[in-house]
Amino acid sequence: MSYRIAFEIAGHPVYWYGIMFALGILAGLWTGSRRAQLTSDVSSEQFLNSIPWVLIGTLVGARALFVITYWNDYFANQPWTEIFNYRNGGLIYFGGMICGIGCTLIYLLKNKIPVWSFFDIAAPSLALAHALGRVGCFINGCCYGRPTSLFLGVHYPEYHETHGIAVHPVQLYEAGLNLLLFAVLEYCFRHRKFRGQITAFYFIGYGVLRFIAELFRGDVPQVFLCFSQAQLIALAVELTGIALLVYLCHNTKRKA
Repeated sequence: MSYRIAFEIAGHPVYWYGIMFALGILAGLWTGSRRAQLTSDVSSEQFLNSIPWVLIGTLVGARALFVITYWNDYFANQPWTEIFNYRNGGLIYFGGMICGIGCTLIYLLKNKIPVWSFFDIAAPSLALAHALGRVGCFINGCCYGRPTSLFLGVHYPEYHETHGIAVHPVQLYEAGLNLLLFAVLEYCFRHRKFRGQITAFYFIGYGVLRFIAELFRGDVPQVFLCFSQAQLIALAVELTGIALLVYLCHNTKRKA
């Protein structure tokens, strides 16, 4: 049995990647709904009702960016149905984040739910869910790291893209950093000064940690100077968070 497969049901494999993805969603749902109970403008029911919008947007966006980025490597000479084959992974987080935010905005505006309050509730849970998802990446063998001689190096099987060479467990690095971000955002949520503050903190924090994690990645090419695609997006996300924080802080002071 492949190391990527947890078990089989009636001959159909169940992958660790999918299990960790599902656990991430459940953890996000549970923590987010509990966090919503601490607010007066977004209910737990409204938070849970957003999930179909979030999931559809996230899956479509994450897969779309992966297909666009790796078209020549995995899809150019394959049947078009391979685009919809999620079993072995093939998702890019930033595509899911951007599209997921867009679909969630539609839900929030349609139901007249305060946008910044909702995203403040969701942001810590997003970091937690992402941490569990990265553990799935580690088991799956995707998003692997650069070769290393450090004791932290991990060896995937010979038939893996790394050919058995020791590589950085960068997926676990990012999982740990996301857990730290989750703890910080959880604390800040209970002490926030204005709506949107936690959302801005998430953008800044994740932008920084993702830029750092990419330094250890071994499966992504440089697309501009010495930067990877994810690093460029991470910089944009970080700058967006800083701009959002300045704007919201100034707007809050002006209203006061």
